[in-house]
Amino acid sequence: MKARAWIQAFRLKFLPQGVMPVLIGTAVAYRAKGVFHLDMFLLAFIGMMLVQFGLTMLDDWHDYMRGTDTSATDVKNPYSGGSGVLVDGSITPREMISVVTLFYVIAAGIGFYLAVVRGIEVFYIMLAGFFISIFYSLKPFQFAYRGAGEFMMLLGYGPTITVGAYFIQAQELTFQSFLAGLLPGLLMWTMIIVNEIPDYVEDKKNGKRNLVVRFGREAGVRLFAGGLAAVYLFIGFAAALGIFPPGTVFALLSMPFAGRATRHLKEHYMDRFEVAAANREMVKVYSATTLLFTIGFLI
Repeated sequence: MKARAWIQAFRLKFLPQGVMPVLIGTAVAYRAKGVFHLDMFLLAFIGMMLVQFGLTMLDDWHDYMRGTDTSATDVKNPYSGGSGVLVDGSITPREMISVVTLFYVIAAGIGFYLAVVRGIEVFYIMLAGFFISIFYSLKPFQFAYRGAGEFMMLLGYGPTITVGAYFIQAQELTFQSFLAGLLPGLLMWTMIIVNEIPDYVEDKKNGKRNLVVRFGREAGVRLFAGGLAAVYLFIGFAAALGIFPPGTVFALLSMPFAGRATRHLKEHYMDRFEVAAANREMVKVYSATTLLFTIGFLI
């Protein structure tokens, strides 16, 4: 069914990466200023949901057109590469890029409205986000192909969103909202690393020079473990120094998921299918850590 193919193309398992930073920025604003505008929150949430779907499909479309992604849905790691719906013909490239364009246009419309009613700063933050999202895959920058994709996603899916979500509520820019965004940003960086490992052969063959292709899969395992360590050290130190409220240490409760992800990756990093268990555990790490971190600002 076409509807099932579109759901596969949206890759709902990765939706938290787009919307959880909105929750974090909103929670920081509530903690700092005691403000919460439901209508503004919902608009930001919907806008980021559309951008997340759009970026996922834009990267999928670009990799398919370039020949980087050639695996159909039934012969691929479900957590890495593209959705596979273009390869197996469930959706045509023209259909996908049309929906991507529609989603970005709607998201831009939401952004323009928020800039009018909340402040011009929203417009500049939106421009930064769109720049990172679109040129992650597309020329002339193609961050994902030049070893800069991981860092740009750290910025784009971290501080850019949390600062924007905070501003929409409190109408001011603060360093705390930027620092809070480093948590989802670091998690996003780490998730991209583990998702690149199963795609090593295809990415290398097609010139997608991400960090794993540049330094190898064994280095990718070390980068992944280092990224997780950085996440938990950041939470602990920031809470201890009073940068974040004490309740944010509850985010450390996601560490068992991180431990399982690391063990699976070390054991199976050469097997693109067996390593899916590590990819799955990383999705749990992201969702649990960001949710508990958000709650930490509210209690």
